[in-house]
Amino acid sequence: LTYSANKFESTDHWLVIRCGNTRRETRPARELTMSGDVAVHIRKEVLTNGISNAVFNGLAAWALLKDTEWMPMWGEPGIAVDITATSAILLFIVALILIPLNRSKRRKGKAPEFHWDNSKVLHRFFQRFPRGLVARAFCFAALGIVVVAPISFVPYIVLGVEGMTGPAYAVAKGVWAGIMAGIMCIPMIQMGLADEVKVPAR
Repeated sequence: LTYSANKFESTDHWLVIRCGNTRRETRPARELTMSGDVAVHIRKEVLTNGISNAVFNGLAAWALLKDTEWMPMWGEPGIAVDITATSAILLFIVALILIPLNRSKRRKGKAPEFHWDNSKVLHRFFQRFPRGLVARAFCFAALGIVVVAPISFVPYIVLGVEGMTGPAYAVAKGVWAGIMAGIMCIPMIQMGLADEVKVPAR
């Protein structure tokens, strides 16, 4: 591919960029393509999981809380308690589903392989998770309690929310669950795509 004085050469191993007499080697060409494939796959999974969890949790909350006149922010039963419990349970279940699902997709050639980047703090953090599926799910549940839930309280505190009606909270919970699941499913997908699998020969 040639554009003006700049030349781009794609080899089996490296992407070589020529600018005049200057020759520069960048990341491997195959790795660049694979990174793009991973990004597309993750965006699709994030959208799917975000929407499905928003709808499911919103409808479930509506069915349970539609006749509830008032839910306090703190105390039991209250919004804070429900957010904390939902964060742990939802992330536990989603991890049990998404990690093996994406591992299976990669094994069948329906999803690309993912490579951790050790220069990124979060990548190093998630690589420390245990290898077992259930153990990983418990780790995500713990993150839900320790990290996700407290962060989720912030908007309520900033806005001075002392409580909500059941239907109003059901709507808020659906939106929150969709956003939370969409964000937290990313490392789960990465784990599934990064795990060692036996890819059938073609």
